[in-house]
Amino acid sequence: MNSHHTRILGRAAVLSLAVVIVAMVAVAWTAASARTEWPERPVTLIVPSGAGGGTDLTGRMLAERLEARFGQPFTVINQGQGGGVVGIGAMTGARPDGYTLGILYNFAHYKALGQADFDVDDVTPIAQYNFDPAGFQARADSPWPDLPAALDAIKADPTGVTIGCAGGCGGSWPIAVASLLAAWDIDPARVRMIPSQGANASLQDLAAGGLDVVPCSLPEARAFLDAGLVRALAVFADQRLAAFPDVPTLEEAAGLTLTLGAWRGVVGPADLPEAITRRLEAALRDIVHDPDFRAEMAAHGFGLRWRDAAAFEAFMRAEEQRVHAMIRDLGL
Repeated sequence: MNSHHTRILGRAAVLSLAVVIVAMVAVAWTAASARTEWPERPVTLIVPSGAGGGTDLTGRMLAERLEARFGQPFTVINQGQGGGVVGIGAMTGARPDGYTLGILYNFAHYKALGQADFDVDDVTPIAQYNFDPAGFQARADSPWPDLPAALDAIKADPTGVTIGCAGGCGGSWPIAVASLLAAWDIDPARVRMIPSQGANASLQDLAAGGLDVVPCSLPEARAFLDAGLVRALAVFADQRLAAFPDVPTLEEAAGLTLTLGAWRGVVGPADLPEAITRRLEAALRDIVHDPDFRAEMAAHGFGLRWRDAAAFEAFMRAEEQRVHAMIRDLGL
């Protein structure tokens, strides 16, 4: 090989090496840029329920603080259609770029009931921030003076009672009331359960006389309770809630010990970059432990429950198994 060819090959090797180095630098710069620049534009926070319910209210509280933390708008979009299926489908189907996040709640029933096909693997858990026990709400003019009277009436005529699911039937609230009915020797499958676009929609129907019972959290029912439109006959907790001291526990009202309710957390689509997940997890940790946020949650009667990303994922996987088993046991 002559010297001319050697020089050409040498230049080609140098050029190839330069191209590789430039590509590696570009990849490294892009990764670093994604870590440091997110969010560069507004973030959508999907709330898979209608406006006015607990998921909506707590989601807006978080959005306000995340906006202050990151300097970009966190816009809440309510998508409660299909009992939450539409909203959860939108968050699981979004691009994993950090610009579409969601508030997730008890969701395992959707797949167990054949209503949707998503599960824990379809989301990136970021953090849990809330748990609220269920409440048993009846109309203000209901003939039932207390919970045992209500349960006895339902037992006597289960097909004559309508229960609003406050979302998708099979979710946290109907699972809680179905468990209560089963404990009172009532077949939950015989009671008419009506889905809605969230607790607020079901409570409106309850106040208007279209439903007989709505199981949901007491904070979600607060406006209706304060207006005297509905009555809370019991809360599924081991002690009375400080914000609702007049509402008895299930044990006080009916001698039953069931602690059931709804949880809420922040998630992204599956495969959300770890750098974004960690930034959001750290921000949410600070928010949930901030005295102002805790005071605002308490003022509305919402419970606090912190789980980081790893603990939240483990909890959701255990919850999936528990709910699937419960739905089979209850014949739902």
